[in-house]
Amino acid sequence: MVLVARRVRQWLEPELYRIIRSGDDGKVIPPLYKSNYRHTVAGCTPDLERIAKFGPHVRHTLLQNRPSEEIGKILQLCPNVQNLAIWIIHGSCSHLVPILEGLRSLRRLSFDPSYFFQDYCDDWKVPLDLPAFSRLTHLEIINASQHWGKWKKLASMPALTHLALAGLVDGALVDHILKECQRLELLITFYLDIPFTGLQDASNKDPRAVQLLSVTNHLEHWEHGARGGEDFWITAEKVKRKRIEEQGSACSP
Repeated sequence: MVLVARRVRQWLEPELYRIIRSGDDGKVIPPLYKSNYRHTVAGCTPDLERIAKFGPHVRHTLLQNRPSEEIGKILQLCPNVQNLAIWIIHGSCSHLVPILEGLRSLRRLSFDPSYFFQDYCDDWKVPLDLPAFSRLTHLEIINASQHWGKWKKLASMPALTHLALAGLVDGALVDHILKECQRLELLITFYLDIPFTGLQDASNKDPRAVQLLSVTNHLEHWEHGARGGEDFWITAEKVKRKRIEEQGSACSP
């Protein structure tokens, strides 16, 4: 029985590491840290030996409020990540850009560019045309602002089909993005935890533009989507599809 239990554990344990989540709410899955060390921001040191063992099995990763050096080490041990969220990073993030480029399977990214690019200002173009972002199909920008000049490089992302802007943006920005990003299939706008409905006109003009009232409990929401549940991408896709169907019905004789 002991041998059978060991074999079952060997078979199941890699699956437990398919999703990694470490956030401000204190929920860490699966075990990532050595509890007997107190060296990092949240009072834990990552168990890199354990992460190295199971890293190739990781497909979804959320790291929040962690040092940038730690994030870099973890990502280098998880080469097959497809879906990545990195929020509230401590320290310089410039070294993370080439690490992201090395994640060949990465297709979904949620991040705040202001942590990555120090010259971030209203009229400075965020370099989203870098190779690190060239394979992304889904991009969520945290703390997005309404200056189109900052986001012009979105049009240079060759694989981008789904974009979410979490922040206070305006209709002019939405119009610019829809016009310049011809491959874009869905543009979602929302504000974290605060209902916001200021872009209905933009949404009414183009079915690709979907405004959601808000996304609450971002950590749980992200994990729910990583486990195959309905997240804001799926919700917005349903809204878009319903709108297209309604427009088609209105045009029918």
